[in-house]
Amino acid sequence: MTVARQSTGAYCPHCQLLVRSDVEGSWPSPPERCPHCRLMIGAGRSRQQPAGEPGSRGTAAGVFAHDAMRSEDQPSASSAEVLEAIRTAAADLGIRPERLLMVDYRQHSMSQASLPPLSAIFAAYGSWKRARREAAASQPLR
Repeated sequence: MTVARQSTGAYCPHCQLLVRSDVEGSWPSPPERCPHCRLMIGAGRSRQQPAGEPGSRGTAAGVFAHDAMRSEDQPSASSAEVLEAIRTAAADLGIRPERLLMVDYRQHSMSQASLPPLSAIFAAYGSWKRARREAAASQPLR
């Protein structure tokens, strides 16, 4: 008799972001560094689903903000492009721009080449919250 193994996602226990998709059993075999928050994930310590506690992805957000502000490669995007990118990502994810988290924007922008990276947002506005607030306040009525 053969037992079918179910493949699942592997989420970082620290930042709650997806690290690997389609893993079987406990992951990782040897400890591995999370590509998002850069903390070590101990052998077999990944999660099959992200935790739902508020603020659980703050670790990754801090790392992303730090990297974006200090990025040597500062891609340029106009203020209007940045605001539209935040609105687009929020709409794609089904939330209002003022509720869009930096972590969610970053993950979404990694799969959407048309969206500017976080470093462009920080270059244009200086902070994620300022850019997000401006995107929500200047959003055209529909």
